[in-house]
Amino acid sequence: MTVRKFKPVMVQPESETPDGFYFLSSLDQAIPFTMMTIYRYEKGSGNVGEVLKQALSKVLVLYYPLAGSMAISSEGRFIVELTKKGVPFVEAEADCSMDMLGDVRVPDLDVTNKLIYTDPKAKTILETPLLTAQVTKFKCGRFTLGIGISHSLVDGVSGMNFVNSWAQIARGKPVTAVPFHDRTLLKSRVPPQIKYPYDDFVQIADTSDTESLYQRDPLVHKLFVFDADRIAATKKLALSEGKVKCCSSFAAVTALVWRARSQALGMKPHQLTKIRIMADFRSKFGTEALPDNYFGNAVVTTASLCSAGELCERPISFAVEQIQKAVEQLDEEYVRSRMDFVDTYKPPLSSVGTLVISSWTRLAYGMSDFGWGDPSQFGCGYLARELCVYFPEGEGKKGIAVVLALPLSAMNAFEELVQD
Repeated sequence: MTVRKFKPVMVQPESETPDGFYFLSSLDQAIPFTMMTIYRYEKGSGNVGEVLKQALSKVLVLYYPLAGSMAISSEGRFIVELTKKGVPFVEAEADCSMDMLGDVRVPDLDVTNKLIYTDPKAKTILETPLLTAQVTKFKCGRFTLGIGISHSLVDGVSGMNFVNSWAQIARGKPVTAVPFHDRTLLKSRVPPQIKYPYDDFVQIADTSDTESLYQRDPLVHKLFVFDADRIAATKKLALSEGKVKCCSSFAAVTALVWRARSQALGMKPHQLTKIRIMADFRSKFGTEALPDNYFGNAVVTTASLCSAGELCERPISFAVEQIQKAVEQLDEEYVRSRMDFVDTYKPPLSSVGTLVISSWTRLAYGMSDFGWGDPSQFGCGYLARELCVYFPEGEGKKGIAVVLALPLSAMNAFEELVQD
């Protein structure tokens, strides 16, 4: 597939927006990298680029920080300077039918580079645009929308709200998710009030030498579907062991993936392994609830730590119980204490022995209709080696599609384990 990209056009908000500086919370500070997503559309027209470009200038009036620039405050923290620099918007043409594209849920670096625009002159975070957009038309008349957006500005929910608002404007509809911009609601406390230990930040020794596997083998990405029958059977097994009283589809699939991945990587029984679960806490605040359509990161990880021997040799209900304990920790005090912990100690995160789960099964990407119907697929353009992403199996189905990255030999072993 060859893609011809035309010169980027800088799109600015069509009317006046605030200036000055825009506060970023500690949660925003921790993830200053670009999230890349690709939307696949099965219908299009010749003017799709112009329609999206005009709608972008309108939606940026509401989502104005995305037209600014990343800067460093006098306290040495990231902050958005509301420069109204604009958003690079690129139109592109592919020399083939979209049938050549494959499943966009599975990251492919070559495809990502062709379908998502990155500024070749940007060498640092401060030079990287906070948002880029690329519309690529295929010879069959269909198109993709590739988006690069700063994770410091959005999490999955607020990023999806932005795209869906953009789509509503493109269709001539009013925006239903008007963003709430005051991120000081998530300011760290002074003095800090740390009430929990956080397994997220436990540094794990690589006693199984998995790093050599990553160095020796190429990293490959693959998608695995756990259908409704497989999930039901796993739930039934976990419950039959008498250790847990309930088991969600999320816990069942996560238990299977965590165990199989640990085995596939050849973790020794005494090797510590950690699971970190990305958890949205918008509904968890009691004393000062986050407003609807809070624009920013309202996600933290909860974690559980055990040995690979315990995880893989004990019944699957053990893994389910560890996952449930991690999820049940999440409430407002856990979140605020964690922010205080991070601000106080600035602990590093490590990928050794770690699996990070991010579930996109509830993201409303089916509402991203710019006038040519909902996207048929939505995927991430890049996946860190410790990250595993969940998607819905497909329309009308109740399974979970799992995408992860592993060294080639480990991926082959993982495939055998999950098919048993």
